[in-house]
Amino acid sequence: MNSKKKYFLFPKPHCNHFLFLLYFIVSIIKQTILKDFKSKDNLSIPIFKLYIYDIGDFLSLIPYLVLRKKTKSKNKGENNPKKTASKEEINFIHNQGIEAEFKKNRKSIFLNMFLISIFDFIAQISSVVYYLIQENQNLEVKHGNLNSLLIFNIIFLFLFSKILLHTSFHRHHYFSFIIFIICLITIVALDFVDIKNESQNFILSVIYLIIRIFGILLYSLEDVFAKVMFLNYYFSPYTLLLIKALIQFVYLIIFSIPFIFVEFKDKNGESKIIFSMFKDIFENKIYILYYSIYFINSFFYNILNFLLIDSFSANHSAISRVFENLGIFLINAITEDIDNLYFLVIRIIMYILLIIASFIFNEFLVINICGLANDTKLFLDYKEQNDLLMTGEIIENDDATDYTYPRTEHGEDFSVNT
Repeated sequence: MNSKKKYFLFPKPHCNHFLFLLYFIVSIIKQTILKDFKSKDNLSIPIFKLYIYDIGDFLSLIPYLVLRKKTKSKNKGENNPKKTASKEEINFIHNQGIEAEFKKNRKSIFLNMFLISIFDFIAQISSVVYYLIQENQNLEVKHGNLNSLLIFNIIFLFLFSKILLHTSFHRHHYFSFIIFIICLITIVALDFVDIKNESQNFILSVIYLIIRIFGILLYSLEDVFAKVMFLNYYFSPYTLLLIKALIQFVYLIIFSIPFIFVEFKDKNGESKIIFSMFKDIFENKIYILYYSIYFINSFFYNILNFLLIDSFSANHSAISRVFENLGIFLINAITEDIDNLYFLVIRIIMYILLIIASFIFNEFLVINICGLANDTKLFLDYKEQNDLLMTGEIIENDDATDYTYPRTEHGEDFSVNT
């Protein structure tokens, strides 16, 4: 029997994988609109975006109510004497369990909700406060020169998952870490060279970069705590996003109060309060359409992030962030002048490595060499199926599952030896 070994393996795809594609599309739309907003000389835009961003999350009320109504209609079937213990009864019992869990862990749930909302809000306003202090919405650092933020995002996600979710790391995870560290050192070096060459004030640029890294840290914490809510307290992504929006709206009102009394200079040099500048945003009526799209898009951006975390893990959001930043990088490369082709090529190579590393870490790609496959779910599933076949516990019949182990799709034996 041919015992040809397969070195690269991919788990069977399923519908949830389309969430990554949708997130990529939504993030590209978001960044394309933001790129135009950032080119406008209006200091009120960052504040206005905070309101749009938070109010957009209230759209989660629609799927929340739909799912709640659907759940209630299913639970009513439990009262039908013709129905036996089935899906409806199981769902009813499950919901009772959720209510009991909420009563039992009320303090922990409130604490986690507070942390999720405050992390997200502080991360949002940190860069806004920087703009207001500088009285300039134009960035000291171009977004295209912030590629290193992605690496920090990935590292923070993995670190907090280890601490808070007790995620186990194996050989393929550490192999991915090595790639991440190499990419981190390379991209950070390129970013600093570009910042030093392009920025008029290097110190302010470094301060802005530190603020953005701090924001990334908070966003990563938010993602991990969201997984805690999904995993331990059975929250749905829609419920979590809706509650977060309600809490953050209170934060936003409190944050906005001082700006009623503080004046800033508009594009004409006149002193005005921020809120009086809002009307200047819509001097061109096309921005009504832009902000309407941004309003809806921000909801899909946030809910898709939570759906990915719920369906997979907080670490899997690293894949979506890699593709998001790759899209942003390509948009900037197309729309802006390329000053250094050599740096551009290096960044593209780094992004390819990041995609491969994130796939390996999250087991979308399994490499069957040097023991890298030994602790992956795909490999363990194959091994379990093989053990069952060897012990005769799997009986071939018309309804039997079509197991792929120990043979590959081409018919050869799949070798588990490394």
